[in-house]
Amino acid sequence: MSDRIKILGVFALLGFLGGIAANIGFHTVWPWLLANFPLIFSAEWVISGIAGALITTFFVVIWVYISRPSAE
Repeated sequence: MSDRIKILGVFALLGFLGGIAANIGFHTVWPWLLANFPLIFSAEWVISGIAGALITTFFVVIWVYISRPSAE
């Protein structure tokens, strides 16, 4: 299998898992955050920014871990 197809498949899988994590977080963490921090988290842009930063950081960490140089 081509290396590009493997990388595409890995990122597709990571995206799928990230979507599942975002859904679980939305249904469990979001209500708790709204109850405890109503003023901060009532602004939609704050949540979007935090979610985007966390998701991007997660994917970059996974990518760095997967793409380590192999010892040849």
